[in-house]
Amino acid sequence: MKIKKALIFGITGQDGAYLTNLLIKKKYKVFGVTRNKKKKNFKNLIRLKVYKYVSVYLLIKPSQEKVNKLINKISPDEIYYLSGISSVVNSFKDPVNAYLSNNLTLFYILESVRKINPKIKIYNSASAECFGNNKKIYCDEKTVFNPVNPYGRAKAFGFWLTKYYREMFGIKASNGILFNHESPLRTKNFVTQKIVNYARNYKRGDKKLILGNTNVYRDWGWANEYVKIIYRINSNNKNDDYVIGTGKYRSLLEFIKIVFNEKKIPHNMIKNSKKFERPNEIKKIAANSNKLVKEFKWKPKYNLNDIALKMLNKEFF
Repeated sequence: MKIKKALIFGITGQDGAYLTNLLIKKKYKVFGVTRNKKKKNFKNLIRLKVYKYVSVYLLIKPSQEKVNKLINKISPDEIYYLSGISSVVNSFKDPVNAYLSNNLTLFYILESVRKINPKIKIYNSASAECFGNNKKIYCDEKTVFNPVNPYGRAKAFGFWLTKYYREMFGIKASNGILFNHESPLRTKNFVTQKIVNYARNYKRGDKKLILGNTNVYRDWGWANEYVKIIYRINSNNKNDDYVIGTGKYRSLLEFIKIVFNEKKIPHNMIKNSKKFERPNEIKKIAANSNKLVKEFKWKPKYNLNDIALKMLNKEFF
């Protein structure tokens, strides 16, 4: 029996690490791409105890030639593109890099597959930030994109690029439009991790936790559940675009209260500051994943309460 091979761009991130764990359990041979081969960059893979099972390639300055060479060498059955700046805040600081990091290598991948082997399946991670403020709470695959930040615009470009290659050249490429999905593997610049780190280390007399607008509503999911449907989308024979979310929205303030209540932290230890507010913040948004549910019978198990406590207690699974 042939051993399947998967190539993951963005293997060291939250989703990349969880996906690696899943694919190894499914007996895949996993290859990854990173911009930094220092061991500390692989902490997520190490935490999930899969670091020793992957082959990682360094790609600092991507080019068409380098990507062609990599795909020719590995000859993967599936490619997962999870790379690029994933922080909305950082995308405001460096919008050019937000576009390039999320799309340039994706462009090279699509073009390589078109020329080398159109049978290779490609998955691209888009984002709910593509929808922006479009006056709809529940967004599905037909909802108009109206991104309001550089990250959302970059992800929207990647979505359309992937869709174009599928429809124009017959490439086996799919998009997943992912809503917020969390885990203890989140980096400290994400607000959920900032909150649980504060709560975990809280002592009476500490300074207040300073945040931006906490009255925003999001569709919160569990990252390890989301990579399972990502795998099914890309390993399936049908190539299409899917919204991935729970279909429920709850506020950031609710997340904070769950964590603070668990640690018996007074709610007045939160301080709101305009300094941390995003321009054109999306107020309320959630997924309409009916298409995904219908085709894959997928139903997420964990709710916001579960996710908050799992993050607080560093439960990876």
